[in-house]
Amino acid sequence: MPRRRPSTLRRSAAARRHYLRVAPIRDGRLSGSTSAAIARVEDWPGQIHDSLQNWEREARRTNPWIRPSNGCDISGCCGAPRDDRDILEQAIHRLPRRSAQELRRLVRAIDERILSTFPARLDHYHRWWHADFPWNHG
Repeated sequence: MPRRRPSTLRRSAAARRHYLRVAPIRDGRLSGSTSAAIARVEDWPGQIHDSLQNWEREARRTNPWIRPSNGCDISGCCGAPRDDRDILEQAIHRLPRRSAQELRRLVRAIDERILSTFPARLDHYHRWWHADFPWNHG
């Protein structure tokens, strides 16, 4: 039985993997290698990018004690900012070192903006976003 040529095998393997490929998110703040690494560790496409956007939205909120109504009126149903921050923290720990450093720098800037709106200094606590914040009260 004749053997297959290596180029034929590579071509067929690439065709099988093509439908699983997700385009990395490119918003200009993360390098291409970090975006590709993020796409590899996400549980579903866009998970980390969505969490990053939600965490940034929380940082831009003028009054964090006033929560917008999401329409469902079920406490804990539609996710809280702490869940998004948990996803970002998990991603930082799952990424390769350089990609993790790049994402950590971006998340740290958002964290500092959120912490600047509260009088207490909580950044020395591990997982400080689980402390007494408005999004932890349903």
